[in-house]
Amino acid sequence: MTDVMAADVTACDPWDGADVAALVSLEPVARLRYRSRFGDANLNGRSYGGQILGQAMMAATLSAPEARPAAMLQLLFLRGADPDQRITFDVQALQDGKRFSSRHVIGTQDDGRTILSAQATFCAPQPGPRHAAPFAPSEDPDRLPDLTMIPEALMAQLRPLGPYSRHIKPCMDFRIPEVERQLSAATAQPRLRFWLKSRQPLAAHSHAQAAVFAYLSDWWLNFSSVGNHLRALQSREPLYLSSLNHCIWFHRAFSPDAWMHVESESPCADGGRGLSIARIHDRDGAMLATAIQETLMVHPDGEAT
Repeated sequence: MTDVMAADVTACDPWDGADVAALVSLEPVARLRYRSRFGDANLNGRSYGGQILGQAMMAATLSAPEARPAAMLQLLFLRGADPDQRITFDVQALQDGKRFSSRHVIGTQDDGRTILSAQATFCAPQPGPRHAAPFAPSEDPDRLPDLTMIPEALMAQLRPLGPYSRHIKPCMDFRIPEVERQLSAATAQPRLRFWLKSRQPLAAHSHAQAAVFAYLSDWWLNFSSVGNHLRALQSREPLYLSSLNHCIWFHRAFSPDAWMHVESESPCADGGRGLSIARIHDRDGAMLATAIQETLMVHPDGEAT
């Protein structure tokens, strides 16, 4: 009987695949301790990295002052997570100063393995100088095809990149402009731009807004690190790709249920690790956030490209 009860506590509830706010929600266990409710698997059977990001952001947010929105999240992916098992998030309040609140989050699963270590800061907008990288949208994202409409021959060229496929999570809308140029092995560059949003509207001033953005921010971000190598990889076995660390800077308050333009560029890939840097703007050209991810990108056979 004890074993059955323990399994009920540690196993995730079924997720409907659409309610992204529920996916990043957490249940309180004790003061500054929270537990995940749902799991969201990748094609490789591990927890989707964006879910880890979103839930860590939510754990930090739940312990932060209401008047201080998220300013930054830095997270280390320490081990792969089992999407069928709940994650426990322990939060440490590092600072509640005049302007900033800082939190440290540790995520573990019930076998005692540490899954993640994250730092988050919160700050109300302060007066000061302002500037932002410009962006002028050149297309209507609603008129762009989703991945299911992209020719099979083009998608087949992504085979060496392992997890990249036609698969789209039903809780998000994802569109790639200039898809033939951006995804073709002959013309792909160390950059990718795309449009992204959550499908389900979020409540205004919801705690879930920063967490849902963190969830979305992992989607195709590291393509810029590997896309430039597509031509050389066509005759190789698929790369093993895994997120190592992920950072987000929130420049202003916004809701990720509206279209966001993501422009990701990789300045360097070496030693089996690639770096991708993304600028995120809204449809009016306002800069919303910056995200940076380091990715493990290696051949299973251990041979260099």
